[in-house]
Amino acid sequence: MAEWYSYTMGKFINEFKWILSLGLLFVSFPHFVLAQSANLDSLIDKRIAEMSLEEKVGQLFIVGFPHKTVSKDLDRFISNYKPGSFLLFKRNIASLKQVRSLNEQLYRLSFKHTRLPPLIAIDQEGGAVSRLPISPAPPNALAIGQTQSPLLAEEIAYQTGLFLREVGFNMNLAPVLDVADPFQTNFIGVRSFGSEPNLVSQLGLAYSKGLLRASVIPTAKHFPGTGNLIADPHHNLVVNPSKLADLTERDVPPFAAYSELGTNTAIMMSHLSYPALDDSNEPASFSAKISKTLLREQLKFKGLVLTDDLQMQGSRQLLRPEAGALKALKAGSDIVMLTWSFRDQGRAFDHVKNAVRKGLLSKEELDQKLRNILRAKAFANLHRRDPEMPSLLVGESLTSRSYESLEKQVLDHNLKNNLQKNPAFTVTLVRKVAQESQICLISPSSEFTSSFLATTRIATKNKVLKGNFEAAKVKRWLKSQSCTRIIAAVTGPKTARMLNSLPAKTKSETIVVNLAAPKYFNKENDYFRVIQLYFNHDSAGTKIAENLEQILADSNIESVTSK
Repeated sequence: MAEWYSYTMGKFINEFKWILSLGLLFVSFPHFVLAQSANLDSLIDKRIAEMSLEEKVGQLFIVGFPHKTVSKDLDRFISNYKPGSFLLFKRNIASLKQVRSLNEQLYRLSFKHTRLPPLIAIDQEGGAVSRLPISPAPPNALAIGQTQSPLLAEEIAYQTGLFLREVGFNMNLAPVLDVADPFQTNFIGVRSFGSEPNLVSQLGLAYSKGLLRASVIPTAKHFPGTGNLIADPHHNLVVNPSKLADLTERDVPPFAAYSELGTNTAIMMSHLSYPALDDSNEPASFSAKISKTLLREQLKFKGLVLTDDLQMQGSRQLLRPEAGALKALKAGSDIVMLTWSFRDQGRAFDHVKNAVRKGLLSKEELDQKLRNILRAKAFANLHRRDPEMPSLLVGESLTSRSYESLEKQVLDHNLKNNLQKNPAFTVTLVRKVAQESQICLISPSSEFTSSFLATTRIATKNKVLKGNFEAAKVKRWLKSQSCTRIIAAVTGPKTARMLNSLPAKTKSETIVVNLAAPKYFNKENDYFRVIQLYFNHDSAGTKIAENLEQILADSNIESVTSK
């Protein structure tokens, strides 16, 4: 039986009969599909009928704020506008204990002012998009994708969900289901599982199942897909010029697979415009053809639909936030996102409330959105904690032995995939590691350097590349050493540019260990070897040292015999 782990907010839930009734239903029938329960629907409709217009409209918003505690102005804002959901960023997090306390306060205020539990969301994708201090650092989606293991993807997501629950979150704005080529420059980059729609579908579905096991609502993004576009809608209004066939064959399939999960899920709309899907050139967030016709009717998606931030330039260049909020809701979104400015948020709340009064957003539309929202809230706030499970908060980080093991498995899978370029053959080696008399190691990562040096049996000279390093000096240092092989770890573009400018002879002696985006190195290159690990794991240096003989072997073949 799955372990339902949660942040302990049961005392709040017990204050309200409808939530308690749902809890008894869930405990009595743990395998019951709540989304199809007539009892649940009846309870939700009863609760909606009791809500004021202000309470109803508040549920349609997920808001951000600049505080690390509940200040007087935040308390006043929640009291006045009754937002149903919150989104936290790094600006809201000083420590894990602090953010757990903040989330507890948000729960209390939501119950006080709305008589409903909130959705509290965070962007915890992994890699660079990680808001919480998790140890070791979470792998990005591409690193998970290159394992080609749905099981690993699900387990990583389950552990992530447990971490989120530990500090009070019940919604994750992940996974990214955009299909993007990691060897091309695009604004999604390593946030995508990869360039194959089938792989992204499988791993995205598995990742989402892992979050659901932890009772965390997954949020797939960015529908209907961003592809390999370079321009970022955070900064500009962007048009996706893809043809209909490309969108339907490449970008939409992962979201179609995700839609099979049913309710208790969410999809975030893209702010790109898609002329092939809607010739009005409206961004997807504002397009009924994309949100209603494609997503709801054709893909039969039953979960929550929410916008990306309406204060991003991709939206704001077209409409002010209050007008954008109403347009997105009319187009089909259930929840609109506004992440800063109490003034803008308040205007949007009032604008939507007045639109409902005038009939511009019908009561039927409003109530259906509320059904979707309250159904998700019922799932997100019905959970049981295993009292035997230890705390996942260790010092200033979230961690567990299970999570550490999974992290190492991601690293092992990716290294193994690098070393099995031609598993159909048996290789006889020309050179053994012992014949490498001295290695030169350069790396911006002190963890990579220290773990390699602690493991290798070969004499190694090393140079740590600090942020302000001069490429010319590093090149002179390499030239002055008597090294039979160079190992160069890469964590970003500066080191990659320096390596790509090396003379051909030096490149031919260099093993590149890329801990960053694959795009920094062409598939066809002059290096002795480029090993793509996709993320900067603390044990990467150890793994390279342990497998150095095989790394050398793959490019030093004396004879090859078929199996």
